[in-house]
Amino acid sequence: MKIVTIHTKHGWLAAGWSIEGLRGLVLPQKSYEKALEKLAVRLQAESLTMHIFEQLRSDEKKLIQDIERYFRGEVVSFTAKIDWAGYTPFQQRVLSVVQQIKYGKVSSYKQVAIKAGFPKAARAVGGVMRSNRTPLVIPCHRVLASDGSLGGFSDGLELKKDLLKLEMIPAF
Repeated sequence: MKIVTIHTKHGWLAAGWSIEGLRGLVLPQKSYEKALEKLAVRLQAESLTMHIFEQLRSDEKKLIQDIERYFRGEVVSFTAKIDWAGYTPFQQRVLSVVQQIKYGKVSSYKQVAIKAGFPKAARAVGGVMRSNRTPLVIPCHRVLASDGSLGGFSDGLELKKDLLKLEMIPAF
């Protein structure tokens, strides 16, 4: 597993890649240590050993640059390859639909369920959002309740609001 941290004015992020692709991403934390700690939890690892990687692959460099641009308020379409290991086929299908939600746009849990082919599974879609290991790349913060309220967010509703505001989504 290759681990990197990214520092932005919003805080420290951490990302982990396997051979297959991006395995986990942690949204801004107050410290470098907290970001690594949260990534370890997200990846279900006891702890993570941080290494300095001078030779990042081009896709890894691009993700880091995209994250930095995103937190500067620039429009970004994340294209990182995802490591889908550990997700069920249902979760993969739902997360693939969410991955297509464009910057500055939102969808409802119900709309995602319908697009994924499970029109009665809006609640289950919420459960899938909680299992998302790669927020931003799979923008679960862009999924709202049908009434336009925030719904939930595993990283806290304040951060969800902040991300929606950063993307200048109306009402947030």
